[in-house]
Amino acid sequence: MEKKMSQYLTLKDHVYNYISSKINDGSLKPQDKINEQQISDELEISRTPIREALIQLASEGYLENRARKGFRVRSLDYEKTKELYEIIGLLDGRIAYMTVDLINDNHLKNMRFLADSMASAIEQGLNQKYYELQIEFHNIYTDLYNNQEMINLLNKLKKNFMRKYYFFETKTDEKAILKKTNDQHYEIIRLFEEKKKEELERYIRDIHWAVDIAIYDSLQNY
Repeated sequence: MEKKMSQYLTLKDHVYNYISSKINDGSLKPQDKINEQQISDELEISRTPIREALIQLASEGYLENRARKGFRVRSLDYEKTKELYEIIGLLDGRIAYMTVDLINDNHLKNMRFLADSMASAIEQGLNQKYYELQIEFHNIYTDLYNNQEMINLLNKLKKNFMRKYYFFETKTDEKAILKKTNDQHYEIIRLFEEKKKEELERYIRDIHWAVDIAIYDSLQNY
């Protein structure tokens, strides 16, 4: 029984990773319906682990489950995105405040390396790589916090933005916005270095997760 359960969980996790990667690389777009039979055929597995993976993805905010209509990739309108940004900013800022005294020189070195790597990704037009790096950047200090419930909530909210979608009229606009955002990472590093707790918390809450830039994460019109 234990062996069968282990195999089952492995299949569910495999499906989970398969679907999330499709969302992440843009193969599945907001409001696309998940074809369970197609996944079953492609992966050559039964529908049970697929259904379990879909339920988990829906609970984490990747998908929405509509009665009698199945699972679809979730889209976020601007108002919903703003609401999420406000909550994320509060949590992320507070965690930064609480971990200032836990950050050491090695952490700061890694954060600076990631900020430099993000700058390079911007120059090369690697937006998805930029997003992955900024997750690593924020994880450096959130991983130091000992309130697992708060971290779980923060990560769950952030999963609404599994993939960054940017809307720009020109490549120049695109680079300018991303550079501005990455400049904020350097400012966060400075505030950690100088151990300015209150200023750091306000900066992350009110600037880094500002609602006026939430439109760039809205999936509504992708």
